[in-house]
Amino acid sequence: MLQYWTAILTEATIFAVLALGIDMIWGWAGDFDLSAYAYFALGVYMTMVMTIGKPQSPVVYILGWHLPYPIAVVLAVVVVVAFAAIIGAIALRSLREVYFSITTLGAVWAIYYAVENYTPLFNGYNGVYGLFDPLGGGLSYNAYHYLFFGFCLLVLFVVYLVVQRLSVSPFGRMVRAVRDDERAASVYGRNVFWAKYRTYLFGAGLAGLAGGLFAAYIGAFNPLDWRPTEIFVLYAAILVGGRGNPKGVVLGSFIVYVGFVEMTRYIPSPAARPELGPALRQILIGLLIVLMLKFRPSGLLPERLGNDGTQPRRSWPERLFRSSNDALDGTAAPTSDEVSTVNAPTEDVTAISPMTDEVTP
Repeated sequence: MLQYWTAILTEATIFAVLALGIDMIWGWAGDFDLSAYAYFALGVYMTMVMTIGKPQSPVVYILGWHLPYPIAVVLAVVVVVAFAAIIGAIALRSLREVYFSITTLGAVWAIYYAVENYTPLFNGYNGVYGLFDPLGGGLSYNAYHYLFFGFCLLVLFVVYLVVQRLSVSPFGRMVRAVRDDERAASVYGRNVFWAKYRTYLFGAGLAGLAGGLFAAYIGAFNPLDWRPTEIFVLYAAILVGGRGNPKGVVLGSFIVYVGFVEMTRYIPSPAARPELGPALRQILIGLLIVLMLKFRPSGLLPERLGNDGTQPRRSWPERLFRSSNDALDGTAAPTSDEVSTVNAPTEDVTAISPMTDEVTP
């Protein structure tokens, strides 16, 4: 039983690193990115093909190096960031909100089908395998998993400290200012594209790092292990914990991956419908996202308020969900013109006639 929970917590720790990267892109910069899981998968593949050596027929894949595991992870992160630089330069230049999301969704599906169908890249459907004991030491199976869990916790702790430090730094405040009002930030001399672009690359780098950890954890990887829809489980974790708050993101990752993903595995499935259990798991995760957007859109640990006491700007899924509720209730959210009219100073309704000194309403 201890071995089982060690494996579950190790997986939750790895995905917490990935969630921190996604939160930088979405929680800080406000870009609803759907390609992060592709960067994660690319990190897994690149780590494995740079550590497991030459392929043996009929297996085929690129590189086939035999590098030490830490060096392979660093190089995998570099490759992921370089790949994200191309997608980010296209998607962030002039696309915003839902158009940005559609572009990144198209990118992840293109990568998925290319990896799945072009066999010389990463062995197609069969994937790559053979990464065993990358940390070395000659430990037993159980001892190695305990060691690797501690290693993942150490990596998560270091990543959390870096992200938390960036969150309260001038860079983090600048990215949030761009998220809240791009025009105002641009007027004050901020380069909107460059701020979002750097955040996007940093988040992609964390996704690649998480992929390197996952390669050592799972030892084998194929397209069935990274359906692009898995990204919504990570967004559920961010919503539960608190978007824009690194502490909340880590908390939400453990709640979702331990409390929802693993606990729902015990849902019984009829013998004639073995796929019912996994389907119910996805339904519950979808309901979790809807309920959090409805009743607790800021999460369990909300993003801290600014110095002026204003609430953080809602993302486009939250605004869309709220507008649909307002339409059902027969009410509508006030427009910017209405808000400016309400907040405008009132003028005196009385006037003095210059000819007669009479006061006229």
